Order: sequence, then structure tokens, then C-alpha cells
Amino acid sequence: MRWAFMAAAVAMAVPAFGQDDTEEIKPLSVEQATELVATTKGALFLDRGTILTPETAEILARHDGALYLREIDVLTPELAEALAKHSGGINFEVSTLTKEAAEVLAKHKGSLVISGLTTLSEGVAEALAMHDGSVGLHSLNTLSLEDAEALSKLKDWLVLPSLLTLSPEVAEALAKHEDALIIGECTDLSPELAEALAKHDGLLSLKYQTSLTDQAAAALAKHRGWLTLDIGTLTPGAALELAKHEGKLDFSGLKTLSDDAASALATHRGELNLFRLETLSAKAAEMLRSNPEIWLPEKFR
Repeated sequence: MRWAFMAAAVAMAVPAFGQDDTEEIKPLSVEQATELVATTKGALFLDRGTILTPETAEILARHDGALYLREIDVLTPELAEALAKHSGGINFEVSTLTKEAAEVLAKHKGSLVISGLTTLSEGVAEALAMHDGSVGLHSLNTLSLEDAEALSKLKDWLVLPSLLTLSPEVAEALAKHEDALIIGECTDLSPELAEALAKHDGLLSLKYQTSLTDQAAAALAKHRGWLTLDIGTLTPGAALELAKHEGKLDFSGLKTLSDDAASALATHRGELNLFRLETLSAKAAEMLRSNPEIWLPEKFR
């Protein structure tokens, strides 16, 4: 269940709420909040432009299911205190987040996905690292070394799907994180960056990579644990290097594979998932089938 929720969180920063952006801003009354909680099964989606008060937020926090709250204008400590009483996943969008509000929000137990923040104010990363549950910062595109070191102390999944740039120093700080680490958007994965990330021990997911050099693949192969790569192409050289990886290996974006690359991957020791393959030669399919730990789409088994 946890994996399913986080997979959805990684794939989409903010869900579709089905409302026009020009919707008139309106407050949510106590009566409306109470009715929503009483009649909604599963995830509860709040319309864009709805204003929450600590009183109505506390009512919504009683909902037995994930909360998707679009565009919270200002997350005050009082509003954060009310939302923190919710025991399930919370997904919301906010343009600013203060250290004080983050410290209160960290009391929440469950998955926490925050969109809208492109940078973090001072002290916010340290506060969120105390959260008892996974944290996704879905709009964050830059991260300082100090904030990376703080977030690495989080005792659950850390999801950063929008990082545009990442230095080896920041990557090495994040690699100290002891649970699942999911990073996206950094399409230029240099050997130095790959080597730093490979020091991570656990699930490491690198999304939205268009390709992977042989040198970067050699560095990533040193990773110990579950490695998932969302790449569109894989050269025979990179495949040969990644085949040396010890642990579970996933290729979530790979649609096709050359015979030489397939031959290299067939030697991988450990579970290897190639579920997204769409085209594969008969020769390549035969080589991959020879390894019982390789999972292929039904048509290639």
C-alpha cells in the first residue's frame, strides 16, 4: 500500500482537481467540511481556491483517507496544527512555508507531499526531517548542501522529483539518507554525480534520465540495494557495467533493447525488471529468458 501511494506521488506532483483556475475563491464552512468527511470514501480532493480555517482543517483531518488540498494560501502554524492531526497522506500546494509552520506540520504521521515550493526557507528542511512519514517536495528545483544534509536525516522515503541541478557534494549528502531516495529531472548524470549517489544504501530511484553514459553506469553499478532507472536508451557498454550491479535493478522507461545490451544484462545477478519493453528481437528475448531472475513483459516470456 505504501509503495502504491508513493508511486503515485512520484508520478504526479499535483493531481487534477477538476476545477477551472478562475474558480471564485470561497471559504469552506464547518457544515461543508463535516459533510465532505461524512460522504467521501477514499481520497478527499478539495477544489482550487477553497479557503481553510484551523476549524475546518481540523474537521477534514478526521477523514479516513488521503487529503488533496489545492493551493493553501498561507499555511499558518495554527492551520498546520489542525492538519497534522490527520493520520493519512496529505498532498497540498503552498507558495511559502515558514520554519514555524513546518515544525508543527512535522507532527503529522503519514505521507506528506508538498508542491509549490521551489526553494526552502531557512530551517524548513531541518523541521521536515523530523516528520514521521515520507516527504515529497514536488516542486523543489534547487537544494543547498545544508538543506540536503538536513533532509538526509528523514527516517522515511524522500521524494525530490523536480531537482533541475544537483552537485556531487549535495548528492553525497543526500546519499546518507537511510530510506528510499527518489530524484528526478536531473538529466545530466555525470560520472561524479553517479558515484556520489551510488553511496546511498537502499532504494535509489533516478527518474527522467534520457540516457546514461558508460562511465556513469559504471559508477552506479557500485550501488548496493534496489536501483531503479527511468531511462529511454541503454548502450551495450552501459548495460555491461550495470550488469555488475548487485541487487534489484529496475528499468522503468526502457522500451527497447539491442541484442548486445540484452546479452550483457542477461548476466546480471539479482532481480532485474524489464516490464516496459515493447520491442525485442527473438535472439535478445531468448538470452534474457535464460536468466530466471529477469522479469519480462508477457509477450516475451
